[in-house]
Amino acid sequence: MYFEITSYNIVTLFLIATTLLIGVKRFSTAIDSNWPLTYYGVLLAYWQSYSYTLDPYWVFTGLLCGLLLRFEFLNGVAEKLIRTMELLVFVYVLYRCVKLIFRW
Repeated sequence: MYFEITSYNIVTLFLIATTLLIGVKRFSTAIDSNWPLTYYGVLLAYWQSYSYTLDPYWVFTGLLCGLLLRFEFLNGVAEKLIRTMELLVFVYVLYRCVKLIFRW
């Protein structure tokens, strides 16, 4: 378990930082903000650049949740369920990125 400074690890640290930032912003700003969609663009670029690092089902689930929340198709209990699913995607991305950085 060690940390090397490589371009891969720096980009992964950037993804961790943006995941934490969007996770906080999701609960502090308006639900129809464009920042989560920008984050999912970064997440898709990371997923496409580094193959086999993230599970595509988690990535696309997060993208779908972000789109549903952005365009406000749901309300009430369904919105809370979608927000919870998106929070689980954030936790997965953080967990997987930490595992990738420390090579667990």
